[in-house]
Amino acid sequence: MRREGKSDTTQRFLDALETEIREHPALHHPFLRRFAQGGHRRLQHWAFGLQHYQLVRVFTSYLEALLKSIPQPVVRDWIHRVLEDEYARPRSFDRSHSALYRKFLRALGLTEEDWDRAEALPETQAFIDLHIELTSLRHYLVGLGAVGPGHEWAIPTMFTYLVDGLRKVGVEEEALEYFTLHVAQDVEHGRLLRLAMARYAETPENQQRILEGARASLDARARFWDGLHRAVFQDLAVA
Repeated sequence: MRREGKSDTTQRFLDALETEIREHPALHHPFLRRFAQGGHRRLQHWAFGLQHYQLVRVFTSYLEALLKSIPQPVVRDWIHRVLEDEYARPRSFDRSHSALYRKFLRALGLTEEDWDRAEALPETQAFIDLHIELTSLRHYLVGLGAVGPGHEWAIPTMFTYLVDGLRKVGVEEEALEYFTLHVAQDVEHGRLLRLAMARYAETPENQQRILEGARASLDARARFWDGLHRAVFQDLAVA
C-alpha cells in the first residue's frame, strides 16, 4: 500500500498493524483452507453461500453508521468512495455488491425465497451485532479499525481461498464476480482507509482504538468461520 501520513510514528504503527492483520488466524482459518480444496457438495456450498450473504447484506450499514461520526470531511469523502463502490453508484443498482452476491446465489441454484428465509447461525448473528455496535455505538476510530483493517485489508486474502474452492466445484467465472471484484477492489479500499487512519493514528490513545476495532472484527470473523466449519464440514458432511 502507498505510505502516506503525518509522521514516521504513524507509519510504523500502520505497518505493524498490516503485519498483524496478515498473520491473524481469521485470514487462513481451517474452514478457508478446507473450502479451497473443493470437493464439497451442493448442500454444503448452499450453507456457506446463505450464511455469508447475511454479512454481505448489512455491510453498507456499517459504513453508513461510521460516516455519521467521522469529524474530518476529507476522511468522510474517502469512506464515502468505498460506500459508493459497494452500491455501484453511479453505474447501476444491479451492479451493487449485494446484487452481485445474489447472482452468485442464483448460480448455486438458490432463489430469493431461500435467502430471505435463511436463519443465521449464532456466530453469524454475533458478527453482525458486534459490527453494528463497533460502527455506531463506539468511538469512530474503533469503527474505522473494524471496517478498514478488519475488513478491507483482510478480505482479499480470505476471498482467494473461497474463489479457489468454488472454481473447483464448477461455479462459473461470471457467477464469482462478487468475490473476484473484492479481491481486486479492496486493495484500493484498503489504501483509502489507511489514509483515513493516518489522519488520526499519531497518539497512543487513537492507535489503541484502531487496534481495538481491528482485533474485535477479526476475532469475530474467526468465530464466524468456526460456525461455518461446523455447519458445512461437520453437520452437513454426511447429509
